[in-house]
Amino acid sequence: MFALLADAWGAMLKDEHKVILVSIIFSLSIWVLDAVIDTVIFSEGPFLNELLFDVRKVCFRTVFAISFILFGAGMARILKRRKHVDEALQESEGKYRSLVESTEDSIYLVDRNYRYLFVNKKHLSRLGLPEDRLLGHTYSEYHSTEEASEFAEHVDSVFATGESLQHEHKSQRDNRYFLRTMSPVKDQDGKITAITVVSKQITERKRMEEELRALSLTDALTGLYNRRGFLALADQQLKIAGRLKRGISLLSADMDNLKVVNDTLGHKGGDAALIEVAGILKESFRESDIIARIGGDEFVVLLIENTSGDSEMLTARLLKNLEARNAASRSFRLSISFGLASSAPESLCSVDELLARADKLMYEQKRLNQKHGADAPADNLT
Repeated sequence: MFALLADAWGAMLKDEHKVILVSIIFSLSIWVLDAVIDTVIFSEGPFLNELLFDVRKVCFRTVFAISFILFGAGMARILKRRKHVDEALQESEGKYRSLVESTEDSIYLVDRNYRYLFVNKKHLSRLGLPEDRLLGHTYSEYHSTEEASEFAEHVDSVFATGESLQHEHKSQRDNRYFLRTMSPVKDQDGKITAITVVSKQITERKRMEEELRALSLTDALTGLYNRRGFLALADQQLKIAGRLKRGISLLSADMDNLKVVNDTLGHKGGDAALIEVAGILKESFRESDIIARIGGDEFVVLLIENTSGDSEMLTARLLKNLEARNAASRSFRLSISFGLASSAPESLCSVDELLARADKLMYEQKRLNQKHGADAPADNLT
């Protein structure tokens, strides 16, 4: 019974108009009760006289009633303001929840122990789990050890610094890329209580970046690396060769008579010839070797983990593949001049030095080819 009365009283006090009404009724009730007590207990006079005509008592009761009604009006005003604040807060929470639930980003909240405190629908759908299976559980329960370690490191950093951070993350669950933004959630005292994580999928952007990077490093006509791509990879491989004490070789190749092909068959015919030369180089060398077109008719090959025996075998294969292509019926004969320079592991030289030495040998063979024809001897290896 008392619980029901308390609930009814609490519900009534939420309405400011009811608060004023209750204050008036209560004041009048006290007025009447005081008159009844004076009449019955103290027998000071007739009830009506006690209620309305005893000036001293009426003044006292009037002051009390007005004070209580004013108190009620003040409480009503406070409740009205509180109601407006609550309504504004509910509206704000509704808008925030609508935003969080309608976004295509994964949004979730974790505490210092990496336990999920809140998860939006998008993230639940990504994980394929109901909300009750996730809330209260730790991040590591649903991710690999490597991912959990990375996540914990970033969460700890936000708790330690109090500053937001962003990082790219590749999900091992579906191999998609995400940009994570982690932000601290603070209480009224400024203490960090949780971390908000907004995870935006950037897989398409990463794919485009990789395509643009590939375009900046590859030759559009042949699909081989261009000069920029070759130099970047060659410098990297030279450092690796130095650490592992391995020798390295570089072949410089030039297609002979490209101008003649262009003049005879047009630039489409010249482009087709360059594409064929690129195909011959791909067939002749290993997948681990770096093949590039660094100029109009200039090609280079960096031979990885190469020995002198490998060099002879690979150049012999190059000549064999070239002859096989020339055996086909066509209106021109492909000719390639090349030079091969090597660097011993104990005295590795730079890519530029290797390229200069290989170019020198290549031009020597080109002069021999021009003087004696395409069948000049291949003594262009060092």
